[in-house]
Amino acid sequence: MQTQDEAERQHLAETVRLLATELERVTSTIDSSASAIQGHKEHMWAHWRDMDGVEKANVRVEVNTSVALAEHAVIVKKRIQRLLNSPYFGRVDFRAIGEADAKAHYIGVHSFSDPKTREIVVHDWRAPVSSLYYDFESGKASFEAPQGVTDGEITAKRQYKIQDGRLEYMFESALNIGDDVLQRELSHSADDKMKNIVATIQREQNAVIRNETAQVLILQGVAGSGKTSIALHRVAFLLYRFKDTLSSDNVMILSPNKVFGDYIANVLPELGEEQIAEIDFNTIAARFLAKITEFETFSEQVAKLLDHVDEAAVKRMRYKATPEFVTTLDAWITARPDEEFVPVEVVHKNRRLAARWVAATFEESPTLPIFTRLDLLANTAVHLLKQQVLDSGGKWTASDTASVRKQILSMFPYRDALAMYKAFYADPARRGLFKPLGRKKIEYADVFPLIYTMIRTARQESYGHIRHLLIDEMQDYTPIQYAVVRELFSCRMTILGDSNQSVNPFSSSTPSTIHSIFPAADRLELRKSYRSTTEITGFAQRISRNDKIIPIERHGRPPQLVACADQKDQEAQILDLVEQHQHSDHRSLGIICKTTAQAQALHRALSEAGVELTFLDYDSTEFAGGVIITTAHISKGLEFDTVIVPHVTDTNYTNEMDRCMLYIACTRAMHELHLTHNGPLSRFLAFAVEPASGPVETSQTSTSTAGAGVGSSDGR
Repeated sequence: MQTQDEAERQHLAETVRLLATELERVTSTIDSSASAIQGHKEHMWAHWRDMDGVEKANVRVEVNTSVALAEHAVIVKKRIQRLLNSPYFGRVDFRAIGEADAKAHYIGVHSFSDPKTREIVVHDWRAPVSSLYYDFESGKASFEAPQGVTDGEITAKRQYKIQDGRLEYMFESALNIGDDVLQRELSHSADDKMKNIVATIQREQNAVIRNETAQVLILQGVAGSGKTSIALHRVAFLLYRFKDTLSSDNVMILSPNKVFGDYIANVLPELGEEQIAEIDFNTIAARFLAKITEFETFSEQVAKLLDHVDEAAVKRMRYKATPEFVTTLDAWITARPDEEFVPVEVVHKNRRLAARWVAATFEESPTLPIFTRLDLLANTAVHLLKQQVLDSGGKWTASDTASVRKQILSMFPYRDALAMYKAFYADPARRGLFKPLGRKKIEYADVFPLIYTMIRTARQESYGHIRHLLIDEMQDYTPIQYAVVRELFSCRMTILGDSNQSVNPFSSSTPSTIHSIFPAADRLELRKSYRSTTEITGFAQRISRNDKIIPIERHGRPPQLVACADQKDQEAQILDLVEQHQHSDHRSLGIICKTTAQAQALHRALSEAGVELTFLDYDSTEFAGGVIITTAHISKGLEFDTVIVPHVTDTNYTNEMDRCMLYIACTRAMHELHLTHNGPLSRFLAFAVEPASGPVETSQTSTSTAGAGVGSSDGR
């Protein structure tokens, strides 16, 4: 009698055979289409002069049809090639009510049907029936399909690891995605790019992915909860679910930087979807302010704060980072036309338009932005006066138009949005809260308030073609930035981040503050952390407490504190750690400094010592594998097998902003975390040298004068 294992291997072999056969057929179709296209082109070139219009049109149609068939076949070929490597990762046996036997449903990255019988061999992970695999344990279950809800019973669940078409292992899984597979996947080394996680999606993650109803979804996720990956899988699901009305051209991601965008670039293509467009707030700012003023970037603001906290600047940031500021600025802008537009008589070439006419015409468009209203009023005045002059035999020139327009525009005290925005701070209660950085440059805290003023006072081009916007690192954007987004993107949104990982705590947002801008939004939370070992998560928790975090039980080496005698000794210790890493089973190493200057100096020292490593800063555009050196700000959203955090002294990590940076740096580590210092340890790490402080190992080099903490090691 055939065993279960033998039956599964036989099923896999048959599936691979069907896929291989279909791959041959599709490849043949592509070749045939290419030959047909070439044949049509050659015929057209040879007989073009002798062909009439109808014949030429027919040839074009035939060429276009062949091209469309070939393009579709290429997409199908890529999907089959992906499935050949790993046709499926799960199976759920489901008996619907009224049916005698349970039916096995195999689940993979893409769907695949037997070309002859049209029976589904592999279900796409996004298909309605696949939700059984993610959402239910054995027993009563149901799934919602377009034709309605199907109730029944799950009789069995299995999980597979298939590589190169071969079954590596298989688990019976009565519960939700089993710990065995999850632990195996989490214990692997980090990849050079973010990968899809369809085989290990958890129930709470699946609820986020398959949420079809939310117009705006605000997703708070703890460090390592997979929120970015889940958001991308959500995009893939929506592209699948609404394929007739939504395409990748209609989706955009607002990401923190180019490195992060490159790091996540593989996820959607792995799921069979086209890459989506990417934008960042600096790009939006540059588009609006290119001809208005120079401006400080967010990275420049953060770098300045890390170097020195200017309390006056912090006061300005805090004021402009509240929902109340949005309300106050908006109300002030709205009131300007009523309070400051003064209609007067227009006189030109002995022709007159009464002040009463000016006021009445201005009031005809109360919903338009003020500068748009003024333009409309000016255009109307020019048209009437010009007609009167021409009707009486006179002439009208461009200077006449300019003169009338000048009279109209002088009825409002501000010539543009920048002048209006500056005037907002003339109020005694706000005096001193606007401080330019020189004659033609503004602080970052003023960038989006100014852009909001521009949007509310004149018509602006929006991103009307975008139907779904994904916003990552939500905590780093202020309410006024969300107000700008709300004006520019009238579409569905997925907004995600972690309020514990703000790089600028003076202007960060919480889900509640974001909700004030999008009051109808749904709010969801991911509390389970999958990235780091229990020891690393516990260590990070002592730096910045988050009582909501639920770490997955995966154990590893406790974080290492390495005390060094001086900077040279610290560089030597880091070199030693790099060498150990290169002889380990781990692939990626992140050296994460607080500032760009510290990262540059250490990069020079390690490079001169012969270490091959990649330096990532704000100008970098690509993520690389191997050894990376960067800052905590740039490292957000990234993960590494091993992380080294240098300079963890009390003079380097001393204020709340530094605490945030230290927390971010430590939570990038999956398997190992090392912290080095030459000098007194940061106050945020004081717990590591207290008695019974938990699973932290400290080391003391032979030349160090620092005291040993809990436990001891050789620093390796």
